[in-house]
Amino acid sequence: MASSMLLFSLLALEPLHGFRIAPQAIRQTSMAVTQSPGVSISLRGMQPSWWSSSLHMSATIEDVEEKSSFTQDDAVVCARGICVLADTDVSEELCYLEEDEDGNLAGMTCVTNEDKTETDVFSFEFLWPRALLLGCSCLYGTNFPLGRIMNDALPASATTSARMLLAFAALSPFMFKLKPALRKNAIIGGSFCAMAYLSQSIALIDTPSATVAFLGALTVIITPTTTAVLDKVPMGPRAAPQVWLAAILCLVGVGTLELGGGGGLGELGWGDFWAALQGVGFGIAFYFTEGMMSREPEQALPITSVQVGMTAFYAAVWASLDGLGFLGDVGGSQGAWLMDAATREHYALPGLFTSAFTGDEVSKTVALAAAWTALITTSGNRVCETIGLGKVSSSEAAVLLATEPLWAAVFASVLVKESMGLQDIAGGALIVAACLSSALKPETLLNFVGVEKKVEDDAQVSDITISAAAAGGESVSEVVSDSVVSSSKK
Repeated sequence: MASSMLLFSLLALEPLHGFRIAPQAIRQTSMAVTQSPGVSISLRGMQPSWWSSSLHMSATIEDVEEKSSFTQDDAVVCARGICVLADTDVSEELCYLEEDEDGNLAGMTCVTNEDKTETDVFSFEFLWPRALLLGCSCLYGTNFPLGRIMNDALPASATTSARMLLAFAALSPFMFKLKPALRKNAIIGGSFCAMAYLSQSIALIDTPSATVAFLGALTVIITPTTTAVLDKVPMGPRAAPQVWLAAILCLVGVGTLELGGGGGLGELGWGDFWAALQGVGFGIAFYFTEGMMSREPEQALPITSVQVGMTAFYAAVWASLDGLGFLGDVGGSQGAWLMDAATREHYALPGLFTSAFTGDEVSKTVALAAAWTALITTSGNRVCETIGLGKVSSSEAAVLLATEPLWAAVFASVLVKESMGLQDIAGGALIVAACLSSALKPETLLNFVGVEKKVEDDAQVSDITISAAAAGGESVSEVVSDSVVSSSKK
């Protein structure tokens, strides 16, 4: 099964093209594209998997003029809440931000990277970054069954606090490199990230690992909704059809997963609520983090360190309140564990890790699981994700990272012997399909159903390709105007 998932993921990576310019935005200019003779530059709007998939993808001629020199220093690749600088030697496209008059992110314009080194699809250079991202998704999938194992042995608050404190210790050197202007949003995004991790941990107390992983994919609804509400981004079926498709698939998948057993709403429990709240937390956190990282891609690891630090802080508060008995049975039935000397020594740091050397197999398993989820799947995975992301396109990264709940289901069946019924498989498949569809281009879906995308003022949009002429090149306005005129005659 794992080999089939690897083959599917690597073969399903095909970026979708089509850049749109609104004719009403075109104005006369003598600005010529500065390019080498005979080089063709295809401009296209493209949406990263989470944040920019819901953004308005039209661009004005000013955007083209600003990129007429095609400087590569600011090119980014974004996926699932992370943006990094694109590797201009291997990246197929170079993406740049679009902002409105208020400074809000309004889209992303991508240009074909004509300077990219040609690589064979079976070469190591092509495969290793994609395999790295797929490996990250696979490792993320281990968090869920390992969280279940830790929660079965110790209070969820204790294991979550130990895991996050250790992860923050590993990432803390990056925190001091955070730019002051990002501190506020980093703390806000980190708070929502903490809400997600703590909710996930509580859900894993009595909810199957695979179910928690699948419900976490509600981010495909939460992030675009947050973007629409806070940034006033157009989210109609014509402006962002891929978001609507992802939302429908996700909601049907969740309904199948939760209600398909015949018990109706009676089958829902608090674990399902906490698992869904996990998706809400991560979805809003992705909005803040991707907004910061897309503007400051070199700040990916400093922002991540603040996120993990905020999670460690809230987890420590949770562990303190739970350990002192203030929370009752919320988060498990082992409350007030700090009040007993024996449990305090065993559950709190550093006892949680030192108890692994006492010969007790359960303590050893918990300590190894906590260290793995802290150092490998939280801190180490983010570093590897940052390395691999800059060498692929956003759509490729979205497909690879969307396999996380599938890996969670695989590891859950192996590590904690969870089984999935037909309703679980069907619901999970729909949710994964929602994650994949969120990476589609709006034009692709509209063309598939035979609907033309409209823009403001009822202007018709046109696909254009700007080509530099061999002898000095035509002006941008001449090429664009000719393209629009020829398109209107069709």
